[in-house]
Amino acid sequence: MSPSTKYQLHYFGHHGVAMTIRALLCLGGADWAPKVEIFEGWATIKHSSSPFGTLPILNVFKESGEVLEIPESLAIERYLAKTFGMVGSTEAEQIQVDVVLSLHTSLSAFWIHRVLRAAAEVTPKGHVELKASKLPTWIANCEKVVMKNGSNGHFVGDKFTYADVYASTLMDTILAAEGVEDVLNEKTAPNLFAVKRKVDSHPSYLAFRKSDEFSGMSRLLEAYASRKHFPFDMKKSHIVG
Repeated sequence: MSPSTKYQLHYFGHHGVAMTIRALLCLGGADWAPKVEIFEGWATIKHSSSPFGTLPILNVFKESGEVLEIPESLAIERYLAKTFGMVGSTEAEQIQVDVVLSLHTSLSAFWIHRVLRAAAEVTPKGHVELKASKLPTWIANCEKVVMKNGSNGHFVGDKFTYADVYASTLMDTILAAEGVEDVLNEKTAPNLFAVKRKVDSHPSYLAFRKSDEFSGMSRLLEAYASRKHFPFDMKKSHIVG
């Protein structure tokens, strides 16, 4: 990454699917700024303002004058992880990062579609299944991987990877849900919490997490959950500082 490269993240003023993107930008030491879209007016301009009528979009302004426009959250995350050297140093490490990411995305899909964004009548059942099977399985698998890596606060190798960052941001919203602390806590998942603590302690990311911008996005998420009668407290996800 050239020091003169600048990034602009075009998204709404809430956490949404940009949590991991923002974390990667912070940990990568990027010079970045948000372009906050107003949700209420998006429907009328979305097809003229983005390739697929969706956000986020990452605009990359290179020293050469070239501008990259990258839509789709997973594509953005992968681009940033590769740019910042967070995909593993060897072929074996790259494979392991992908394996761990598969564990994370499987849980994330269930969490988003069966609990967080599910219909009101579906959320309680999804919450029960999350605590009874999905979350314990994820914890056990993640603990196994980090322990095999020497319990050093990383899933792969001895430096930050995309797998570490994704785990931390996934834990953010899950830890905020009522009752989840019975299953996901420092006793049941000491290595996962070590990973999250290491990610969240990064100076740039920690400063962002303490910012008014981050707090405002957390309040929006809490308000969304409360409308579904799903108690949510993002303060529980702050385990550092």
